Amino acid sequence: MSAFNNDLQVLLPDLTRFARVLTRNEDEAHDLVQDCVERALRKQTLFQAGTSLKSWLFTLMRNIFISQKRRVALDRRYVATLDDDSHRVQRAGQINEVFLKETVRALKELSVGERQAIVVLGINDGSQHDLARATREPVGTVKSRLCRGRAHLRTLLGLDMGSLVTA
Repeated sequence: MSAFNNDLQVLLPDLTRFARVLTRNEDEAHDLVQDCVERALRKQTLFQAGTSLKSWLFTLMRNIFISQKRRVALDRRYVATLDDDSHRVQRAGQINEVFLKETVRALKELSVGERQAIVVLGINDGSQHDLARATREPVGTVKSRLCRGRAHLRTLLGLDMGSLVTA
């Protein structure tokens, strides 16, 4: 091991104490020491022999600590601006309106029974049994009309099942 690494190991307790003073948290202090040692090893060529390694390491640690705090503050401000913008932005509604108009137009092309089943059961959340009682038809007929009506509506709108699954 080099003299730099030996001196660095000797200074680890001092670095840990300084990190505790800065962070006031044991876990964060250990993380800060680790970041400092990692950077010191990467930047060891920048250390000038004959100067105080302890001072150099403390300066390095203080700069890392300040950079981390600035980054956290910047992240908080960024998140706060995202929250504020979400209340002011209105999503485009044109695509929904166009799709709704196309759906109404396609509904008009369905048979009366299919259209009634889709409107009562699909749009108004009615009961299949209630619709069957009102039309005096078996529940199976109502279910069949609903199924055929949905399939016919998907075809008219160009919504095949393959494109719905992959979308």
